[in-house]
Amino acid sequence: METFKHWVTGIQTYIKYWQGVEKYLSNPNFKNLHDLFAQLDVQTIGTQLINDTKFVVIDTETTGLRAYSGDEIISICMLEMQGLKLTGQKYQTHINPGRHIPPESTAIHGLKDEDVADCPKITEVLTEVVKFIDKSVVVGHHLNFDIRFLNKTFQKLLLCKLPHLWIDTMMLYIAYSGRMGHYTLDEIADICKVENPARHTAYGDAMATAMIFQKITARMLVSNQQVADLIKTQFEVGNF
Repeated sequence: METFKHWVTGIQTYIKYWQGVEKYLSNPNFKNLHDLFAQLDVQTIGTQLINDTKFVVIDTETTGLRAYSGDEIISICMLEMQGLKLTGQKYQTHINPGRHIPPESTAIHGLKDEDVADCPKITEVLTEVVKFIDKSVVVGHHLNFDIRFLNKTFQKLLLCKLPHLWIDTMMLYIAYSGRMGHYTLDEIADICKVENPARHTAYGDAMATAMIFQKITARMLVSNQQVADLIKTQFEVGNF
């Protein structure tokens, strides 16, 4: 009987949750974005050939390091790649975080409160961000950092998280080199002979990441292998 009560309570909670989802996502723009994520077929994307796949390289600058303790995105850049080639398509914007940018963060990326005061808020660019990512494979350096900030916004506004396949260029480098460690973008860029004159800008770091991804992947795999092969390689240290 007790088990049955728990089951009923669980069903009621589930129904209330989805009633809340439907009410919240009555905003047609948010519902469309939610549905785009919900309908993403990552298994099919995994079977695509690398050359036939859209990759989106992402980098963000933020007010600080703690996504779930009040810090916010203040700049984002996304670069589109078809296979291992940059297409020239990009999305780039500064964002008003709705909070003060601490001086210690400004010391890194150079952005101050006045630089973003007249910029759009994240809610105003959400549609553009999601539609640019579309059905791609997401690429970044220390990508979990950027995904945490994006997922905080997606969870709050779309009631879902980024479901996409992903590649972290630090993990890809470790797999390729067999050198265990925690490598900065500067360190791997230096090893791969990739210049980054715009370091600590979302565009500069995204471009450097794209070039690192291009170089390492070309050395590890051939372009007619499946995306799933590429995803798998970043977890296989020193096998190349």
